[in-house]
Amino acid sequence: MRSHSRLFPSLRPRLAALVRDRRGSTIGIMAAGLIVGIGSLGSAIDAGRMYIVKSQLQAGVDAAALAGARAFGVTDTSPNSRTKQVDSYFDGNFPRSPAYMGTTNVTVTPTFAVVNGVNVTTVNAAATLDMSFMRLFGFSSVTMRAVAKAELQPRTLEVMVVMDNTGSMKDYLSNGKTRITALKEAANSFVDILFQGGTQRKDLALGFVPYDITVNVGNLLLARRSGAVAQVQGFNTATEASSYGSWPTNPYYWKGCVMNDTTVRDLSADRTVSEPGAWDVTRTLPGEGGNNKPVMPYFIPPMYVPALASSAATAAQKANKAGDFYNIYSSEPSNNLYRLDTTSYGDAGGDYLANSAAYRSWLYDYYIGLNDGGATSDDDVIRLANPKGGYYDPTTGDRASTNWYVDWKRIPNYYTKWASTPGTSKVNPNGGITDNGSQNTTPGKSPNWQCPEEAMLPLYNRPKTDYTNYIRDSNAAIYPANGTIHHAGLLWAYRLLVRDDVFLRPRPLGLTAEKPRRAIVFMTDGINEVGQNQNGYIDRTFTWYGRWSDKTLSTSDDPNVVKTQMLRRFAKTCANIQREDNAPQVYIIALVANSADISSAFDACAPGRVYRTTNATQLNAAFQNVAAELVDLHLTQ
Repeated sequence: MRSHSRLFPSLRPRLAALVRDRRGSTIGIMAAGLIVGIGSLGSAIDAGRMYIVKSQLQAGVDAAALAGARAFGVTDTSPNSRTKQVDSYFDGNFPRSPAYMGTTNVTVTPTFAVVNGVNVTTVNAAATLDMSFMRLFGFSSVTMRAVAKAELQPRTLEVMVVMDNTGSMKDYLSNGKTRITALKEAANSFVDILFQGGTQRKDLALGFVPYDITVNVGNLLLARRSGAVAQVQGFNTATEASSYGSWPTNPYYWKGCVMNDTTVRDLSADRTVSEPGAWDVTRTLPGEGGNNKPVMPYFIPPMYVPALASSAATAAQKANKAGDFYNIYSSEPSNNLYRLDTTSYGDAGGDYLANSAAYRSWLYDYYIGLNDGGATSDDDVIRLANPKGGYYDPTTGDRASTNWYVDWKRIPNYYTKWASTPGTSKVNPNGGITDNGSQNTTPGKSPNWQCPEEAMLPLYNRPKTDYTNYIRDSNAAIYPANGTIHHAGLLWAYRLLVRDDVFLRPRPLGLTAEKPRRAIVFMTDGINEVGQNQNGYIDRTFTWYGRWSDKTLSTSDDPNVVKTQMLRRFAKTCANIQREDNAPQVYIIALVANSADISSAFDACAPGRVYRTTNATQLNAAFQNVAAELVDLHLTQ
C-alpha cells in the first residue's frame, strides 16, 4: 500500500504553510469578539438600569412604609389616611405616571398589622423593566421587587401641647380655613398618630394648654395647693360662690385664669440666668420658694385710659357722657362687669361687684374724671359714702380711699348701650372657625372675658375621645382676641409636666419603672405682642402682667422694651426646661410667624426641632412628624 505522502507529495508543506499564515484572520476574530463585547456592554447597561430601578423602588417602599406607619391610626378615605399616605409617598419617590424609567406593571401593596402590641406597616412593591441588550440572551424583561417594614414602638410618654388661642388665629389661610380650624385638624392628626388606631393607650400621658395673654390653670392649682391663688373679694371668695354660685352658673365668678407669678423688672439678656425674684420663669409654683407669693386671679377690669384721664383731657371731654372718653366699644367688656342684679348691696350702696376689691379701684380711675365740681355732681359715678350720695372731691383722696363708692346706675350709656343682664358664659366650640365675632363669639362678657378654657393635665390611660373632644370643644372656645404672651403658655406647660410631685399621674400596672420620655409641643402663629393702643385708646390692654401703665416688666413703657422683656422671659423659661433632670424635648411649630428675634429664640429653645409652616398642609405635616418621632417610628426591614 502506498503511503499518503506518496499519494499527495505536496500536501504536508502546503498545510504547514497555511497554519503559519495569519493574513486575513483579524476580521473573523474581531467579529467573534465584537459579539461578545456588545453583549457584555449591553448587559452592563441593562444591569445599571436594573440597579437604579431597584434602588429607587426601595426608596419608594421605605418612604411609603414610614408614611403609612405615621398614619397607622387613620383608616378613613381622606388624603391623610394610611393607604393614601402610602400611595402618595411611594409616587413621590417612584412615579407611576409617567412610569419611572419606562417601568410597567408597577404594584404597591401595603399591609397593616398589630404584632405583639407593636404596630407594623409592611409595603411590598414590584415593577417590570424591559431589557434592551439582554434580549440577545433571551431576557426580554425583569421584574424588580422591594419590601420595607416600619414599626412604631411606643415607650412611656408624657407630652404637653401648647395651643395658640390668640386673636390672629381667626385669620384665614390660603385654603379658606381659619388658622384655628387648621390647628384643630393638625392636633387631631397628632393624637391619631400617638394612639395608632387604638382607643386607649395606657403608656401615654397627654395634656393641653390653650393660651393667649393668660392661661387657665388656677383651679387645677388650687385642687392640689390650697392658698396658691389669692382671694379677691367680689370675685373668687366663698362669699360669692355661696351667694351667687360659681362659674359658669355665675359668669362674674372666677373661671380659673391666673396672673403672672411674682417677678422683677428688666431681666438680663443672658438666657441661662434666672434672676432672684423672677418666679415667672421657673418650675417653682406660686406660694413656694419663700418670697414667691400666691398668684393673683386674672380678670378683665374696666378699661383704663390714663392719657385721657389726665389733665390733658378737657373738661368738656370728661363731662360728655356720650363722647369717646366713656364710650367702651362693643368688642370690649360691657357693663355686665359692674353688676350682679338690679338691687343695691352692701353698706356703701350701689352694686356689690362694682364696689368689690376686684373692681373698685379700676372704676375709680375710669370715672373720676366726671367729678368736676359739686355743682355738676348729677353725672358723677364716684360718690361720697358718708354722707351717702354726696359729692366726692377727688382732691381730698385717691383710689385707695374708703370714703367713696361706685354708683353703677350713673355709669354713662348704661341704659342705652349696655345690657342690663349678663348673657350665658358658655363654651363655644365654634370659636374662631370664621373671622366673624357675631357668629362665633362667646357671649356674656364678664370679668372672665377672653379667659381660655381650663388646661388639661397629663394623665395616663385616658381614652382617645377625651383628647378629641377637648380639641373640638376647648381649644379656642372663645372668640380669639387679645395679644400674645408666649411664655405664659410655655411656663405652665412646663410646670404641669415636670411637677409630677404636685400634679400626680399614677402609672397603670404593667408599665416599666424607666423614666418616661417627655416633650412639650409649642404651637404659635405670632410673635410676643401686647399692643399698647387698642381701639384707639392708650393703655386699654390688660394682660398676664396687668395694665401697661403698671410697668410690671420694665421701668420703661416703650413697647419695644416691653416686647424684649417678654422675649427674655421666654428664653429663660426654655433654658430652665433644658436644665431639668429628664428634660422634656421642646418642639416648636410656628405658623406664619417670621420675626427674626423670635425665630432666634425658637432655635435656641428647640435646636433642630423648630417647624416653620405657612399653610394648613404644612402645619398638619409638622404635627404628624413630631408625633411620629415621639412614638419612635423606624424601619425594621
